[in-house]
Amino acid sequence: MLNLNTDQLHTFVRACELDSFSAVAREQGRAQSSVSACIQNLELDLGLALFDRSGKFPHPTAAAMALLPLARQALGQLQRFQQAADSYQRGEEPLLRILFEELVMPDRLNDVLASFSQRFAHTQLQLRSSSHHQAVQSIAKGEADFAFVTSGGSYPGALEFNTLGRQQILCLATPDHPLAHQQPSSLREAARHRQIIAAMEEGQQRWQLSSQVWVCDSLLQALDLACKGIGWVNAPYELARPFLKSGKLVELKLTSALSAWSLDVDLLWSAKTAQGKAGLWFAREARRLYGNYYSPPIEKSDSY
Repeated sequence: MLNLNTDQLHTFVRACELDSFSAVAREQGRAQSSVSACIQNLELDLGLALFDRSGKFPHPTAAAMALLPLARQALGQLQRFQQAADSYQRGEEPLLRILFEELVMPDRLNDVLASFSQRFAHTQLQLRSSSHHQAVQSIAKGEADFAFVTSGGSYPGALEFNTLGRQQILCLATPDHPLAHQQPSSLREAARHRQIIAAMEEGQQRWQLSSQVWVCDSLLQALDLACKGIGWVNAPYELARPFLKSGKLVELKLTSALSAWSLDVDLLWSAKTAQGKAGLWFAREARRLYGNYYSPPIEKSDSY
């Protein structure tokens, strides 16, 4: 491994760009002899002539011009390395792992995550869908940091939770489905048609009305099956939005209290895991995702 340093790389890059050792010296506030020595040492380390000194001014060789973009890239990587280290030193986590049940995926979660990416550029996120049981176990074992789940009543002692609000669930079918032609429709009428249910865990089938049921462990697959006219389905707006926007599915109006199906949503985290700045910010924003009190994510200039 070559014993290169950032001063050598930076001086080399600026010498190529300015085509003058003296100009680099003036820019860096150092003697020209120091710049020349820095370049010569780099040439010795590499075993390459980087500048042609036969003319009045040193001129980059072909090898130097080929190495120039790599030197710029290396300096950029070093700068990002330092910035990431600085962010972790300030208490930002290198990684946050977030789970969610598909049925309670927040409508505005991606808006919050977009703001998160700007504020915490060096914190990586892992986002995964999960069943309720798997999410609870992952938080309890320290395998995940946060989980959006349907309210479960009680949780293991090591878990903390906050009830965020209610997630509205839509009833959906293709525009040419019989239920779409009879809006509003009754629950009794809906029960006469095949229903597609998403259930990630056996025995967790919600809102079954029809005796004709297809069960999927993926809500996106259930929505796609509904698009093919196989049956009607329940889904949260966030996942249904592209299907509604494209016109492949329409919202059904069912005449019953159940027509406004919804689920209480909890945010889980472990009491054993200390939260850094990124985690604290995310938890605060998650509490504002449900209900009419939602407002855009707090800007970068705001305090934590």
